[in-house]
Amino acid sequence: MIQKPFLTFLTVCLCFLIIGIDAVSVVNNVTVSSEILSEVFFNEIRYNRDLINKAKLYHNSEKCFRELSEIIKKPTSLEVIPFFDSWGKFPSGILYGNVYDIGNFDQCVRTSVKFSELPDNPVNGQFCFARVPLKNLEDQPERRIPVFSDVPITGSRASLSELELSIGICVPDSCSAEFLTDVLKEGLGHAGLQEALSGISVHWCTDGKPPPYKAIHIIGIVIFGVFGVLMVLSSLYEYFMRLFKKTPVPVLLAFSILTNGRKLFDINTKSSPNTINCLTGIRVISMAWIMSCHTYMTMQMIPAINLIESVSWFKNVYSMIFINGTVAVDSFFFIGGLLVAWLGFREMDKTNGKLNIVMMYVHRYIRLTPLVAASLLYTFSINEIIFTGPFREKTLGTDNCTPENWWPILLYIQNYFIQEPQCFARSWYLAIDFQLYLFAPFLLLAMRKWGKKFFAVLLVLSLMSIACVMTIFIANGFTNLRSFQNPNEWTKTYIPMHTRCSPWLVGFGLGYFMHINRQRKFHLSKVFQLLAWFVSAFIMIAVVFGPYFTMSTKGNGTVFEAAMYEGWKRFSWAIALAWITFACQIGIGGTVDAFLSHPYWQPFAKLTYSLYLIHSFVLRVNFGMMRTEIFFSDYNAVLYFWNTFGISMMVAIISTLAFESPILILEKFIFGGSSSDKKQTPPPSEPAIQRVTFAEPPQKGV
Repeated sequence: MIQKPFLTFLTVCLCFLIIGIDAVSVVNNVTVSSEILSEVFFNEIRYNRDLINKAKLYHNSEKCFRELSEIIKKPTSLEVIPFFDSWGKFPSGILYGNVYDIGNFDQCVRTSVKFSELPDNPVNGQFCFARVPLKNLEDQPERRIPVFSDVPITGSRASLSELELSIGICVPDSCSAEFLTDVLKEGLGHAGLQEALSGISVHWCTDGKPPPYKAIHIIGIVIFGVFGVLMVLSSLYEYFMRLFKKTPVPVLLAFSILTNGRKLFDINTKSSPNTINCLTGIRVISMAWIMSCHTYMTMQMIPAINLIESVSWFKNVYSMIFINGTVAVDSFFFIGGLLVAWLGFREMDKTNGKLNIVMMYVHRYIRLTPLVAASLLYTFSINEIIFTGPFREKTLGTDNCTPENWWPILLYIQNYFIQEPQCFARSWYLAIDFQLYLFAPFLLLAMRKWGKKFFAVLLVLSLMSIACVMTIFIANGFTNLRSFQNPNEWTKTYIPMHTRCSPWLVGFGLGYFMHINRQRKFHLSKVFQLLAWFVSAFIMIAVVFGPYFTMSTKGNGTVFEAAMYEGWKRFSWAIALAWITFACQIGIGGTVDAFLSHPYWQPFAKLTYSLYLIHSFVLRVNFGMMRTEIFFSDYNAVLYFWNTFGISMMVAIISTLAFESPILILEKFIFGGSSSDKKQTPPPSEPAIQRVTFAEPPQKGV
């Protein structure tokens, strides 16, 4: 007699078997053989004699056909085997989102074979991607892949109907993508697989070698080399002058690693009422947050063997920290407005309310631009030749810099003067920062004249910015509760200055309030303090985790929900930061103040401008050098973050010593300085840094 538990077990097994059969039916025609693509391709070359006539229709493809014909004559030759062995196979785990099999990129591009029968030798390997859209599978409801059906796919990951299998293939470098596509299509037709693999095409072929050097590459190498030589010579000059106890000429120390290194790593443990110490910790933490968000964002763009996990990650509450981490940039806007007011009004007290507006703009431009120009030069020169790999197209494609679209960056108008494709897209922050700085002198003058009454104007401007965001969301029907999901939302509400200025205005107002009350002793009740800390923490938690339930269940909210959230979150975040900064400055910050104001944050804070500009390049190089798909997980993301942080920190130190610090010294030498320079510790540069100079002679600390 069959036992009841056994019947239950059998029933469960049959259920799983039925589900499995339904899922496998999606790809059963695709995975007949893991090497089906290479077999079809080389069989077509071997047996289809009509291909020689078709090859004549494509540039240089007759040579390609002859070379392929010689390769298939010696399939067991040790020299020829790499051509076959380098091909990718149809990936296992397609149902789990694994849609890539790259094969062996390096083996392919390093293959070089000589044939006595061919006049043009040697035959060199070329790597290409053969891509098979999955749309024809997804369009059949009865064959829809079950594991994707209940996952709200958002962000940079596409829906299954937009995915495609990508198989690495290895062919002679004389073959064109068009000819290879025709060979594969005809081969699949003869093999009876044309319907299953319809839409196959070959894209992005490369011989794995860096592009030939152009004039811009040589110019970039020479300019970076000149700066390197200046650093060495200046450092040697200082060393020998100190060795022989002679007084060096200050301007000749501008590029000295010894002088600039001491300033960079100097830690000031003395407290001063003229500094806001907690900002150093806020800067560094915000910069690390931005870098971690960009790490996750880049991992979402790089092929993963477990795409389903990458997609379902958006349903995890932990993901909210990175999905809504864009408010970390608003921390910098808040700091920017705060320092403009804090340092500006203090300077105006010394100059009887006068501002040299022209020199303000000149100093600001000089201090921001050298690193931006160096980053642009790197993008045009070194970035193109520094690495090659199967993902080079994906990583380099995110820069999109051409000789026609780079100039708005140096004018800081790229957030309004948008050209497609966008060059150095993450420089949008600098444009907003510079544009807000253009209005700073007039706000300073107006605030000094009207005093506290001008708070109403700041509030109205903030509300206008919020209303602008909400109006755009409602007018365009945006429902996304996170940025980047809709390209139009990026250009209309994320990067314009008028939609991002509210945190800066909050910081500006706080800076003025703290300036006029800098000698005042505040006596706040314990109840008020507790309530303020609770409200501040609640705002921050609500901004980061508030959309979790809606995003995890529906993916998006309603138009009204999205408009309210996107409109108010940045202003609210700045209000929370305002209390934290104020509490720390008046001495009631407790443990929070001790943590954020710790002196050891200072060297890292001075590097945040370089880190902001550089870490995106490091991410691209790290992932562009990869030879296999990644395994997406939070643990791996942490590993990639620390990898990126460490390398970026090293490059940021070099960049700061080479471009930022020397330019500041030369600027001071050209425009002069004041005795007050010795009394202030200069805050680092934007985005985590504000440098403000309001009158002549310029202040080192502003």
